[in-house]
Amino acid sequence: MKLFIDTNLFVYLLTKTPEDERKIIEFYAELMENHDLYTSPLVLNETIHVAKKKYSVPYELSIEFIDEKVLPYVEVLPLTVFDYLTARRIITEYNLRPSDALHVAVIENNGLQAIVSEDEDFDVLPLKRVWLGG
Repeated sequence: MKLFIDTNLFVYLLTKTPEDERKIIEFYAELMENHDLYTSPLVLNETIHVAKKKYSVPYELSIEFIDEKVLPYVEVLPLTVFDYLTARRIITEYNLRPSDALHVAVIENNGLQAIVSEDEDFDVLPLKRVWLGG
């Protein structure tokens, strides 16, 4: 399946606690082994920002994580004006935040089949959401 990876998976991988480490790493490994994985530059930006703001992770550590644990396994799709136009419709139709609407636009415009995200806001869409234990 072609899956779009949302920010929260990368942030959890970057900031995992010892009690959650095994399950989050196994989840990511299962995704890498069984699916084609995609994300966008916006997700990478959000990962760096959220890790710093919420968990005080230095920028350099987040960048190193992305370079070593994301880029070799996940294709980064570009954001285009067409994605903006699609997101504009999604924002008004589903009342999603602009960044989430851009994620959905990238999914729609690139023929992806689901989003890997903890964010239940995506459940208002006709879009499959994959997460731990589900």
